[in-house]
Amino acid sequence: MGPTKKGERYHFTAPLQRLTGEYTWYFIEFPFDVQEQFGTKGRVRVKTLMNGHPFDRALMPQKSGVHILILGGDIRRQTKVRRVGDRVEVELWKDPEPDKVTLPEALEETLEFMPEFGAFWSKLKPGMQRSMAYWVGSAKTEATQAKRIAELLRRFEEDDWHFGGRRIRT
Repeated sequence: MGPTKKGERYHFTAPLQRLTGEYTWYFIEFPFDVQEQFGTKGRVRVKTLMNGHPFDRALMPQKSGVHILILGGDIRRQTKVRRVGDRVEVELWKDPEPDKVTLPEALEETLEFMPEFGAFWSKLKPGMQRSMAYWVGSAKTEATQAKRIAELLRRFEEDDWHFGGRRIRT
């Protein structure tokens, strides 16, 4: 069965692909025209079920005009998609709250406990908040999570805001 749209939800099966260059990306293509469906050629925040597992992702535009969903290692492990060509069943819909960032509990508590840091955090773009929250939340142990929060606080105290190779400005 080919790709279908029911209401505001898109259903499709796509093969895992690999893009190599400066970085290696594993991805699947979105088989619909994003401009027609969402009214933009740019990035679109979406919610998905991939092989039955929920993920918040972004449809990323490519020079070719198609949009892709990047599948990092965690997603590939959870969905049991391991090799190029493995198929992924996808249900996708536009994120009704694209700027919402889910915070790990320890980071949320830190932001509440330290109002100056919380004020700085609130000025960051949602994408940067999402990256930092993921970095903290992806720690395998509470100790590592605490070290990562301490590193964020050190950077805040020293105004040393380089994250992901970029200087952060608020």
